[in-house]
Amino acid sequence: QGKGGDSISHTILPNGLEVFAVENRSVPLVTICMAFRGGASAQTPETAGLFHLYEHMLFAGNRKYPTKEAFNAALNNMGTTTWNGATGTEFINYHITVPSERLAEGMDFWAQAVRYPVFDPATLENEKQVVLNEIKGYHSDPARIANNALESRIFADYPWRKNVDGPESNIESANVDKLRAMQSSFYIPGNMTLIVGGDCVPEEVFALAGGLFGDWAGVPAPSIGEPPHGAFPAGIKLVSAEELFYRGLAQIQYRWRGPDVLRQTKDTYTSDVLLFLLSSPVGRFKTSVMEKVNGLYDAEYIDFSYPTARDGGNFIFTAYMVIQDPAAEGAILDRTETLRAAVLEEFALIAEDPEGYFGAGELEKAKTKLIDLNIYAMESAQSFVTDTLTFWWSTATADYFFAYEENCGKVNWTDIADLVLRYIVGRGKTPEAATLMRIRASTLE
Repeated sequence: QGKGGDSISHTILPNGLEVFAVENRSVPLVTICMAFRGGASAQTPETAGLFHLYEHMLFAGNRKYPTKEAFNAALNNMGTTTWNGATGTEFINYHITVPSERLAEGMDFWAQAVRYPVFDPATLENEKQVVLNEIKGYHSDPARIANNALESRIFADYPWRKNVDGPESNIESANVDKLRAMQSSFYIPGNMTLIVGGDCVPEEVFALAGGLFGDWAGVPAPSIGEPPHGAFPAGIKLVSAEELFYRGLAQIQYRWRGPDVLRQTKDTYTSDVLLFLLSSPVGRFKTSVMEKVNGLYDAEYIDFSYPTARDGGNFIFTAYMVIQDPAAEGAILDRTETLRAAVLEEFALIAEDPEGYFGAGELEKAKTKLIDLNIYAMESAQSFVTDTLTFWWSTATADYFFAYEENCGKVNWTDIADLVLRYIVGRGKTPEAATLMRIRASTLE
């Protein structure tokens, strides 16, 4: 059955595969995207890193296009303008953009790739080296090192579910049998969506999807992100001393455990509205923090975010602190605690009376901004398909996506106060917050 707004249609095949058609006739192109729930959130200690390797191998050949050369030739013959694949924390996706008259050929191209991959052992050994080199690059990135160090501590029970890289030893020991096991568990219709966006007709998309994927046997979708991550451990405070960090600045980050989208669903809508209430650089929150804490760089660089997550949601506050004369300004660690206290003081005021804190009309303004941002995301069919819709389907569900604006519209001041009280301020006991400071190494000398 079709479902959605004027531009988005949705159906589910009998085997569980979900299909979206996003109509945008502005240019005669279509983007064809496949996404699978998985990535880091589905990893175990033994499989950490293998989703990334599998992503590479899907481009290395299949039954119809058995080699990487044949695969690339097919892309070229279709007039493909862009193509790519990515492995993230909660999903893996692959996409191509082709002239709209090549829709059927493009959909068949991906059907062959996902249903009948050829895992040639020699090619696998080559791709293992490519992935290992990419991992070494990730492990030389100071920002990534700092983030991994923090998340491995705040999600200490299952740290491998937050880092898609995995240990190099898992890549080195990977073989065809391990990839086949991953294929049978995760690369299945019930764990997949096919999204076509651009110059397309939904009925044609659905008919092609049924013909190409309809005889693919459905099996139960895998359990992902179970059991849930717990509360943050106490006392997590890290300093990342980096040779090339900004001179004269320190980045300060605080994190609190946040809602998981399928477990505390209502809280995720409230969280998104809260972000827009806090976002203005001239609003009360950022202005008050700037006034209370000396030496903050600029209100434009104060940020509060909630990356919606199925597995291990968290709230993130970030600011930059100027370091020019430590003897006069005070120890940077003490200043970090002063900033934390100021932030918590503002959140306590929000929890006490959010309407009085922000102003009566600000809640509706925040909702309008949030909805406008969603509408703007649809301007480009390609990015809407490969980013926005892929993300919401993978991290949440199709129903969550279709009801998103309606449910954000229901958020009231009581919801805002309750959210801040439960996750950040606390009732009686303040929830644990982790701290990360990134600073130039020479500044610490």
